[in-house]
Amino acid sequence: MQSFSFRAECAADVQGFRQVCDRRGLVTAWEVHPDTSGLPDVDVELRSTSSLKLLREAVREVADGHVMLQTLRECPLADNSLERDYDLR
Repeated sequence: MQSFSFRAECAADVQGFRQVCDRRGLVTAWEVHPDTSGLPDVDVELRSTSSLKLLREAVREVADGHVMLQTLRECPLADNSLERDYDLR
């Protein structure tokens, strides 16, 4: 089981991603951490047997999921810079 992590603009975006993943059976565990500076952003770590490619395909189904897509990496949250890769669309 691999660890993945990402940042989202708000919890509603994560909920949309979670619904797509649940429908596809991609993720087994989610940890959502609110932003400590008071922003609506959330940081997420998840565990999955899926691939990064399949998770990216799923997040592309989420309206306004670009921040999640651009920060989604195969690593624990502690190792993710959460910087956006603007080349991912």
